[in-house]
Amino acid sequence: MQCLLDADVLVYELAFSGEYYDDDGEKQIREFEFVAELLDQKIKEIEAECWADEPSILFLTNDSTLNKMWNKQRKRQGLPPVDYKPNFRIDVAKSKPYKGQRKQEKPFHRDNIRAYMLDNYDVRVANGMEADDLLAIEQTQAPPLTTIICTRDKDLRMVEGMHFGWPCGKQLQYGPKRVDKIGELHYDEGKNKLTGEGSKFFYAQLITGDSVDNIPGLPRGGPRLAYELLEGKSSESDMFRAVTERYADKLGDGWETYFREQVDLLWMCRELDGDEPKRWEEPDES
Repeated sequence: MQCLLDADVLVYELAFSGEYYDDDGEKQIREFEFVAELLDQKIKEIEAECWADEPSILFLTNDSTLNKMWNKQRKRQGLPPVDYKPNFRIDVAKSKPYKGQRKQEKPFHRDNIRAYMLDNYDVRVANGMEADDLLAIEQTQAPPLTTIICTRDKDLRMVEGMHFGWPCGKQLQYGPKRVDKIGELHYDEGKNKLTGEGSKFFYAQLITGDSVDNIPGLPRGGPRLAYELLEGKSSESDMFRAVTERYADKLGDGWETYFREQVDLLWMCRELDGDEPKRWEEPDES
């Protein structure tokens, strides 16, 4: 088993561990060696939980700063430079800016730890897409049950195969667990909260949207509606029909354009078309 690590999550989690506030309320920065050791130990712990017998692969989402570091590494390796391309979802998002509400402070050691990853681990950089897409592509293209996606990001649980999420704060450990293609949904009526895996979770997000990424979904669609529409469905074509009928009823003429926007924002790509991520395709109704 080989761990496919969401390094975007690891970067922020561990880089923030490298700073703290003292008794006077002043921010203090720990030496980078402290953060590097935390990363090395965290990866070993994840690999142990997932019965890994091969070195992990780390996945990072490109940005202009990372692209410069990546090209320096590529130059040392005798490889040509790569031009930075933003995540394609930025142009796809017309209704709301993709992740437009995020104003997260960048931890002091963010770039230090990414440079350390590039120098010490097998790192794949997602250019023009997200690390999530590369993780999904790698798992989908690998022989079944030879890889395991390791992340605390719930969105990747729409991808078939093995999954693991390490605990952090109030977020409990997830798995290791095998997710099948259709998947399942879980609805907590008291909290009006929906969780799930597989295709059911993808179609559920088309109803609920994803507030973390500023994706609106179906207007006034919520967890209860998504659960009621999809829980009894056993095929992707049935799920597609149920969701698109609700979009058409709610939005009327032109619903297809808005629906397509939501699909391209939420879908984790499973293969490449040349160097570009291949977008979602409508399921075969036959």
